[in-house]
Amino acid sequence: MDVVILGCGTSSSSPSMRCLLGKGCYICREAQANPDSKNRRLNPSLLIRNLQTNANVLVDCGKTFREAALRIFPKIGVSAVHSVVLTHDHADACLGLDDLQEVQSLEETVDSETQEMYKTPPNSMKVHCCEDTSRDVRAKFPYLIQEETSTLRLEVFEPWVPFEACGIEFLPIPVIHGAGYTSLGFEFGHEFDTRFVYISDVSEFPEETRVYLNDTSKPPIDILMIDALYLDKRNSAHMNLMQVVKEIETIRPNSLA
Repeated sequence: MDVVILGCGTSSSSPSMRCLLGKGCYICREAQANPDSKNRRLNPSLLIRNLQTNANVLVDCGKTFREAALRIFPKIGVSAVHSVVLTHDHADACLGLDDLQEVQSLEETVDSETQEMYKTPPNSMKVHCCEDTSRDVRAKFPYLIQEETSTLRLEVFEPWVPFEACGIEFLPIPVIHGAGYTSLGFEFGHEFDTRFVYISDVSEFPEETRVYLNDTSKPPIDILMIDALYLDKRNSAHMNLMQVVKEIETIRPNSLA
């Protein structure tokens, strides 16, 4: 298994449009001037490569997916995505779904009655998501999932119920992403003797999730990749670094990203 970080920035990404159209801070000016800058950060997303099956799972497909794919895929020899997993329905997690057509193999089809030509994939790409996200994706992208020309097929999962994508098992872990809103983190990698926990958007842990992450009867988490928006400033929808540090003092992962 190979895990590639396609993005780890905010929803607006970096450099910030607001910042550059104003005076511009050093970070955004440097990111704008240097295409390879580590300050150039796109929407949170992972590409998980199952090297045994040559299949690729995309975790979240936000507004900057196209830029991430054009920048990173050629460098790692990737030309296709085979399955998608969504954490939630915000713009930085799902507004790039239309661009997935560019990383699917498509076949030309001609309607026998109207003679209209359209392109469809031989198999619809599975998009794994919770029920709330499924409803939102259907509303945003009805043309991607309508039966006649479907390029995507929504597969609904329940929190704490494992599902499989491209030979990799994922465990959906519910977290709070602002008052009254649930996002999902995921644990995966058991097939490769690894506990990888990815939590991209979180303001606090529900008690059940905290108990699970702190369960000392389980093997330690090998890699914990978790949201931290600011150093110490508070935000209603995201943890800051000081809050994350407090959590990992008890979770005690082997590695933190």
